[in-house]
Amino acid sequence: MAIEPPVVLIRKKDSFLIEKFEGELHTHHGVIRLEELKDKNYGGEISTHLGVKYRIMPFKPADFFKHFRRGATPIMPKDIGAIIAYTGLSPDSLVLDAGTGSGVLAAYLAYFNKYGVVVTVEKREDFAKIARKNFRLAGLRNIHQIVGDVRFVAEGFMKEFDLVVLDMKDDAEFIPMAKQILKTSGYIAVYNPYFEATRGVYEAMVREGFKEIESFEIIRTDLEFKRVGTRPVTRVWHTGFIVIGRNV
Repeated sequence: MAIEPPVVLIRKKDSFLIEKFEGELHTHHGVIRLEELKDKNYGGEISTHLGVKYRIMPFKPADFFKHFRRGATPIMPKDIGAIIAYTGLSPDSLVLDAGTGSGVLAAYLAYFNKYGVVVTVEKREDFAKIARKNFRLAGLRNIHQIVGDVRFVAEGFMKEFDLVVLDMKDDAEFIPMAKQILKTSGYIAVYNPYFEATRGVYEAMVREGFKEIESFEIIRTDLEFKRVGTRPVTRVWHTGFIVIGRNV
């Protein structure tokens, strides 16, 4: 079965996203003629003109964070995973994602919500444009994108959301509106990199009557394996804090 773009070419730690099977890809290990991919299969190999081989893999959600175009700094996969797990995202949910940025979070939410819809709102047109390209690249058709200020856009929402996720400035000010548009038993999750703002969100959730409120940070520590031994190596320690509440 012939493969179709996009695909990912990998060799050790190198990874290249290929969106078209035409032209050339210049790597540190030589040049790859991309039209040769038309006759290849997933899991197969393609060689540079110097004979160095790259493995051909399908473009999957695990590649979103690595290969999406970026405008705003995206939420890390470890934090996205926590949001999905702690809010119990189901595959038929109506989700509001406020603060699209590069669209990484919205893409993961949409992928694992295949029978539902993600409404994502971004105030900046330049960020929204980048996110739109990423959604098309990933082939996601269950994302409804809005360019505007969510504080005003949300006033026109008629449906009740199963999940509201905020990654935006003045997030605490939006908590009362989130309460109004959430279903009973629906969740809100807020991502913020600062202690003070995180506390403000937590206190706003308490005032609005959210229950099961949790605030935490997910830490990832990578391991480095060498002949002399194994040790932790961490390039990015702190990313952000997450506050989750339930509309009970």
